[in-house]
Amino acid sequence: MDSTGSEGVGGTKDVVKRIFEDAMRSRGIFKNREVLNIDYIPENIPFREEQIKRLAGILSPVVKGVKPSNVFLYGKTGTGKTMVARYVAGVLERTLHDEKTKIAYVNCRQSGTVYRTLFEIGNVMGYSAPFTGISLSELQGRVLQHISSNGYRLTVILDEVDFLVNSPVKRDAGNDMLYQMTRFGSYEGGGSFISIIGISNDLRFKEYLDARVFSGLRDEEIFFPPYSVEELKVILRERVKEAFVEGAVSDEVINYIAARAGGEHGDARRAVDLLRVAGEIAEREGSDAITISHVEEAAASVERDKVKEAISSLPIHEKLVLLSVLSFEQPQNTGYIYLKYTEYCKALGVQPLTQRRISSIISELDVLGLLSAPVVNSGRYGRTKKVSSAVPREEALAHLKEDEAIKYLF
Repeated sequence: MDSTGSEGVGGTKDVVKRIFEDAMRSRGIFKNREVLNIDYIPENIPFREEQIKRLAGILSPVVKGVKPSNVFLYGKTGTGKTMVARYVAGVLERTLHDEKTKIAYVNCRQSGTVYRTLFEIGNVMGYSAPFTGISLSELQGRVLQHISSNGYRLTVILDEVDFLVNSPVKRDAGNDMLYQMTRFGSYEGGGSFISIIGISNDLRFKEYLDARVFSGLRDEEIFFPPYSVEELKVILRERVKEAFVEGAVSDEVINYIAARAGGEHGDARRAVDLLRVAGEIAEREGSDAITISHVEEAAASVERDKVKEAISSLPIHEKLVLLSVLSFEQPQNTGYIYLKYTEYCKALGVQPLTQRRISSIISELDVLGLLSAPVVNSGRYGRTKKVSSAVPREEALAHLKEDEAIKYLF
């Protein structure tokens, strides 16, 4: 048995070694993978000139040490909001060469909590806050005091800012943080200030804000429309020139990717992701060029990753609502789903939200693409939502099982 096991390990080792050796010998089709990363900011951003000019104009008072208006960027995923915000803020920072002018970028969904968001802002400001051990209000006070005492003029980009306030668990803390930031500093100039660039896919974001926050925003809004198929083709061609060796990506493949992403709400991020993953698949196969079949395989892979990321980042109540929907084989109305949701809350010892709030969460999960919740006419019973999963049921359940807080419900 030992001999067989040794041969098995040796055989596996040889296979892995051959994979690495083949990769070393392969010419490869990539020239610069970095330009396909989600954080890459190109020097030229096509079809967003109007939004760039507007944002630059709104931020222009910063060059004179004056607090600008807050600004919120709206639009669906993959419409260039984050890229434009980071591009304009980066140009501002490089233009001023001023150690007192600071730019902080935080993805609120990835941070997960208001505490972590403040923690990351403090790090950019040079304040090393303890990761745990102090209250949220104390951390907030320390970060604001650090900014004030050092005379910093901060522009903070809060990506997916709605994540701070769209959950009852975080709403009070998120509103308080935004309230303190909007009241910090003067619009008259001469001192430290905080200006906010908020980014959201949710056009209803302000509905989650307290009246005191809403009244103090003094904000402007910039909308980012989806890209057309023709615009996506141009974007992809520019990335292909930088990312791949000549001849690795045909016009046919570019057109196919653009058509797929354009048909799904003009999402440039998805288009570039498809291009990157298709390239990786082609390279692993030792192919000299990307084919349509590589793109189709990439689409399936990207969709799986997208669903996993979306589910894993949901707050606990959203996960319980999703689980409630998945517990039914057929589409159900919100009443049955709410009953199942309250059962799960009782099992976990969690206080259930109101049925009205659960209806809103169902709508939010519909927007995310995790649920399908069309309103149907039930005759004399009126109109009602029929809710079902919009993603493969077993796949969604598998991702939910990974959550330590709810896995024993299965």
